Amino acid sequence: MSITSQAVAANRAPSPSAPEIASVLVVTQASFSLVAGLSALPFGIVEPGFRFLGSATILIAIAMFWMARNLRRQQRWARRWVIALEGFSLAASLLLMLLPIGAMRGPVPVLVNLVMPAAVLAALLSRAGRRAFAPSSMPDRKP
Repeated sequence: MSITSQAVAANRAPSPSAPEIASVLVVTQASFSLVAGLSALPFGIVEPGFRFLGSATILIAIAMFWMARNLRRQQRWARRWVIALEGFSLAASLLLMLLPIGAMRGPVPVLVNLVMPAAVLAALLSRAGRRAFAPSSMPDRKP
């Protein structure tokens, strides 16, 4: 017999699943990318390269928002794309960290560019993440 009452047990929220956690982390990353892209646009007045880079960053952020939405809906293709995007992001960030150009100074770039992609990859590649996207656990979808 349990010590907790039925009312307390009924009020407990279910623990979030791996796709939900990964989706929240991807939305957070997309928010950071959107802010970075928007803040680069004013510099495009004097340097056309920043205009292109800012626009490309905004488009990537929009794609990340879209992938996070489909990741939460447990779309298998979204999981594959997010794993590829986060793996590429992590590899590029590690390369920037190893190059002596000073791109990774301070805790914020390390958190955003290394820890968050690693956490998303860990959530999606874990046993619970693979199980959530298994064909037998997928909800029935009508075309």
